[in-house]
Amino acid sequence: MRRPVLFTEEGENRCFGCGPANPVGLKLSFFETAEGVEAEYVAPPELEGAPGVVHGGIQATLLDEVLCMTAYAKLGKPVLTGELTIRYLVPTPSGTRLRIRGRVAEVRGRSALLEGWIETAADGVERTRARGRFFAQEGTFSPEASTARQD
Repeated sequence: MRRPVLFTEEGENRCFGCGPANPVGLKLSFFETAEGVEAEYVAPPELEGAPGVVHGGIQATLLDEVLCMTAYAKLGKPVLTGELTIRYLVPTPSGTRLRIRGRVAEVRGRSALLEGWIETAADGVERTRARGRFFAQEGTFSPEASTARQD
């Protein structure tokens, strides 16, 4: 299974990561898979830290966006990031197709623990890893949300 995930909200979506109305945003597109959610992105040189390497803050943003969309797709609610830990394993090259993936690790009431990573699409080498606690914007996640939805 691989299907598009669209975040719908009232008004103009100016989100830096996924908003089509943000002229300087990343304009990410997301796809739900059986395991979670994924996106692909090629970072331009303007988003480098060290020469040829995607800036660490941009990598954190990519992971935050995919993890939020993972919660939305798999748990059925928009979320807010409570905590996000990033581990930079090896340099992530700019100008190269990257795949960013996320999955639900645990659900408790109104919070979810999500995990994700950035890999180079061509060879699957993991570059950066993330783990974070995300909170439902309203209410709690349903009891059956303790495992990822498969519908």
